[in-house]
Amino acid sequence: MRFHTIPAVIAATVVAAVRHPGRFFSFLRRAAIPHPPTFTGRGRPCRSSRAPCLLKPIRSGGGLRVRPALPDEPCPRGFYRQVLLRGTPGSAAFVADGTRAALLGVTRQLVGFRALGGEGYRYGGNIAGPCGRLLPRTARRVLAEAVAGITRHFGLRGLNGIDFILSDGVPHILEINPRYTASMELFEELSGSSLFDLHLEALERGRLPRQVLTARRFLAKGILYAAGRVVWPWSGGFRAIDVRDRPLQGETIESGHPVCTLVVSGDSPAECRRRLAAGAARVRRGLAVAGGQTPLSRPGRRRSPAPRQGCRSVLR
Repeated sequence: MRFHTIPAVIAATVVAAVRHPGRFFSFLRRAAIPHPPTFTGRGRPCRSSRAPCLLKPIRSGGGLRVRPALPDEPCPRGFYRQVLLRGTPGSAAFVADGTRAALLGVTRQLVGFRALGGEGYRYGGNIAGPCGRLLPRTARRVLAEAVAGITRHFGLRGLNGIDFILSDGVPHILEINPRYTASMELFEELSGSSLFDLHLEALERGRLPRQVLTARRFLAKGILYAAGRVVWPWSGGFRAIDVRDRPLQGETIESGHPVCTLVVSGDSPAECRRRLAAGAARVRRGLAVAGGQTPLSRPGRRRSPAPRQGCRSVLR
């Protein structure tokens, strides 16, 4: 029997370097790649015209523990400070061969989506679709140049993702994820292409796609979070609604933890958001609730904060 050997994806040293806020944002600054002013030293106040800032954990995941920084608040250990930019959150997927990179697609990111139980800066899902309807051409060019520069400097290989905020028409880089990201399954379903095949082509042969993946419609995924302890009562799926990552029948989900993933399609990002909200309401109505409490958040209701530690079963 012949076994196919897959080369190493990215060396641990590369991952450590690109995920280190000090090294990553220092490079972005030197390379003039748009990003929010970022301060990685402990106790350094935000000095960008007294602009509001966020405190972000160095070991980040799904927006957990991201919060506004108080004026003149010292930066806690394990966090860094970043100026808060107003705009539309998004993400992009790309594939790299160590020196070159090719953009695969972009999404609009759902952050703190209350209809799904999200709050603050918690990751709530993505809306993927035709690139031209999600991001202007000039902004896509900025992203393409950014991922190419990051790849050359850090030596990224295979599939990667990057988060950004579109502010005044310019995508500002927020974070990079050197791995298969949560939005990539949407690109696969929209295009009919296997991203793992593109991953192997880049690793083994240094081949990159010549253009972004084709998408003629919008496809969205939303992570439904519990606002109180809930028990999943069903053994199968749902009719007329795509519910994925379902718990086992009778499984208890604690407050603040992901319950399931909803996937919808639509003719626009706005329609996708409406369908996600409707799907969340339908699942909410059918859930068995421990103690007779409302299982999942409803728009407009204030909930207790998610636990500081717990399950992180969703990728961003």
